[in-house]
Amino acid sequence: MTRDDWVAEQSRGFASLLGRRVESWVGVEMALRENGTGGGPRFSDPEVPCLQLFGLQASLEDDGALSVTTYQDGTEFGLSACLEARFPADGEWDGIYRWRPLTELPLGRVGQVTVFSDEGVLAEVCLWIGARPLLLIAGELDETLDGGLLFHRLDESVLAFTDSGAAEQVPWTTSRRGLVRIDHGGEDVFSRESEW
Repeated sequence: MTRDDWVAEQSRGFASLLGRRVESWVGVEMALRENGTGGGPRFSDPEVPCLQLFGLQASLEDDGALSVTTYQDGTEFGLSACLEARFPADGEWDGIYRWRPLTELPLGRVGQVTVFSDEGVLAEVCLWIGARPLLLIAGELDETLDGGLLFHRLDESVLAFTDSGAAEQVPWTTSRRGLVRIDHGGEDVFSRESEW
């Protein structure tokens, strides 16, 4: 399978959400900092407008599921879609990882799916669920020696933004200007007018 075929296959996985209803989200969250107050890992920061996830999955109205993780292609990582559940609640998640329901993510019918590539990988996916966006980016946050955070793109975690404008404001270490919308014949086959 060529790189383009792989990206197209992952795009189709995300496109399979179109018109389906997301009932809930769960995922494996990664700590932003290894040592927060009290000595344990710190999972949230008011200055960070996204979740950093090892992976997440949507439960769909028809008992289906879609799991989102990342894959590696050379030095870059992209988003991967799998039509099955992969994150059980009873998994071995501890330390800088924790399994939890992701109640802050939008629920409802998926009215639009837009997929973007960069550097030959599937870099970002924007879903409109109900009337709310969910932007998923292959990336990772790294803690600096002075306690700050660096936002890396095309890295091994899934960053989930519920405010797509916030992704424009964070200090990425590389530009998002190389994003290319994946379409076929000039038509965005992964969106349609919402009937809901």
